Amino acid sequence: MVLMTRLHLAARGAAALSLALGLLGMGGLAFAADAPAPVLVGQIQGEINPITARYVDRVVSDGEADNAAAVVFVIDTPGGLIDSTYQITARFLAARIPIVTFVAPAGARAASAGTFITMAGHVAAMAPSTNIGAAHPVDSSGADIQGDLRLKAENDAVAHIVNIAKTRGRNEQWAEDAVRKSVSARVDEAVAMKVVDLEANDVADLLAKIDGRTVTTAAGAVTLATKNAPVVEDGQNPIETYGLIFELSNPGLIFPGIVGVIAIILALFSFGTLDANGAGVALMVFAILLFVAEIKVQAHGLLTAGGIASLLIGLIIVFPPFRPTFPGVRQSVEPIVIVSIVGLTAIFFGLALRTALRPLPVASGASLLLGATGVAKTDVAPRGIAHVAGEDWTVVSEGGAISKGGAVRVKRVDGVRLIVEPARGAEGKGAA
Repeated sequence: MVLMTRLHLAARGAAALSLALGLLGMGGLAFAADAPAPVLVGQIQGEINPITARYVDRVVSDGEADNAAAVVFVIDTPGGLIDSTYQITARFLAARIPIVTFVAPAGARAASAGTFITMAGHVAAMAPSTNIGAAHPVDSSGADIQGDLRLKAENDAVAHIVNIAKTRGRNEQWAEDAVRKSVSARVDEAVAMKVVDLEANDVADLLAKIDGRTVTTAAGAVTLATKNAPVVEDGQNPIETYGLIFELSNPGLIFPGIVGVIAIILALFSFGTLDANGAGVALMVFAILLFVAEIKVQAHGLLTAGGIASLLIGLIIVFPPFRPTFPGVRQSVEPIVIVSIVGLTAIFFGLALRTALRPLPVASGASLLLGATGVAKTDVAPRGIAHVAGEDWTVVSEGGAISKGGAVRVKRVDGVRLIVEPARGAEGKGAA
């Protein structure tokens, strides 16, 4: 079900009735056959993180399912995680309906990751007094990346943003400079340099100005019919909103999310929404999820520590070692039992974590890459990105263009990039 915040009066009566039925659980957003296709409007604001990427994917999927005339994303971001950014741009590039990116309102910016996202739209626009650029990769604390890792991250980002610019017919050199030199541009400069397509005052002005343009989506050429289209705000649903609360203002941090979940469960218990049994069981289930996640995620013990805390609090609530008991609880256990359970769990996962983090002897050296095969993640013509030996590399082909998904073979290593050739007959080999 699509959660909507506002349906403009421009929608016809049949469209409004269909939307009402959808909100009552009788279907998704659907418009009458004779009504104009809607325009969905989503928001990309604040730090770019996994919650943002999932939200963007949902909105685009909503638009595709409803045959929307276009999906507009209003953007105001200082940047964020590169992995989440790549997920968003990949979704835009694969979209079967037109994606319109709009840096707005006045005073907004599409900095760093926002530059990639804005340029990935089929149509890119900016409001007055906005800016775009400064896309040089930095580490999670905002500091410059040092050494060979910096070159690898920079080259990877350059290859990605240049591919986006090439696909959308935008200024490839400026895109590269935005990453390597952190250049930025005002809206007038961005339009003049073909970084974005146009300037618009607001969403209504934008839809009027892009009406009649033809863009190429993954499903083929589409002529935009947006001037008189009903506009639907497709905001974040409660799950996505709470996800952002858990992430707080620091994308990728795990500990604030753990504290947030425990605090919310305790608050529901304190307010009487959950009884002791429900709150305690919820905390113990959450603890199990954290222990399992520690196996999959490199959290350096934070997930285990959060799981131990959650398990301890949950056990105390369900089996309080004192009187009077909490409402809803009928049994108690000796404190030594609780301490033993938590202690043994902590020791077990502590040993498992220590074993997992123990350095293992690894083979290294450029010679190990020679002859290795991988898969092209983008078109390599002659430069692109390929997945080789478990990592994404910037590659240059010396044996002709290689299509996305094609097999590559490493001929030699040139600094932090690989010189490759087509590896016909070796698809999938060595692409772990």
